[in-house]
Amino acid sequence: MVGRPKEFDEKKTLERAMEVFWTNGYEATSVQDLLDAMGINRGSMYDTFGDKHALFSAAITHYGRTITQSIEDTLDGPGSPLGNIRKLLIQISNPETNGKCRGCLATNTVVELAPHDPEVAEAVKALLRRVEKAFHRTLVRAVEIGELSPDANPRALARFLCCTIQGLVVMGKASASRSTIKDIVNVTLATLT
Repeated sequence: MVGRPKEFDEKKTLERAMEVFWTNGYEATSVQDLLDAMGINRGSMYDTFGDKHALFSAAITHYGRTITQSIEDTLDGPGSPLGNIRKLLIQISNPETNGKCRGCLATNTVVELAPHDPEVAEAVKALLRRVEKAFHRTLVRAVEIGELSPDANPRALARFLCCTIQGLVVMGKASASRSTIKDIVNVTLATLT
């Protein structure tokens, strides 16, 4: 026997749940908060996504794909590799594009859940590995075209940049001044050259 077709867009519903988790955090989000935001009933949530933890896992995975793809698109874009890194740092440090001072869902999750939730910790690690690989590719291209010294260590610099972007979103969430954020971006870029 075939079940009734879903009467909601699963991706849009997942994105609404992701927004609630991103704004409130995992622990402070109730199932009712999720149901209200998603516009579905409890049975539909459990049938489609599972319990709150399973829904959160789906939301963090969706966030990882979406955010990481955006980072890769910027870093792998045409033009100067270091120019693309600059563009990404400026995008991340811009309060209009960095999640309205909510920080990064991955960073928030690392702090809140990763120490005691191995499944979530692994999902966030996978996201961060993908970002590091994107930085690494970009930095290797920068060495190949002479934007960086042949003595540069693209792997170490990629790890440094991953740490820097996490720090930038934390500083943004902490309402750091524009001049503070600008200083961090400028010192980061100076470190590369």
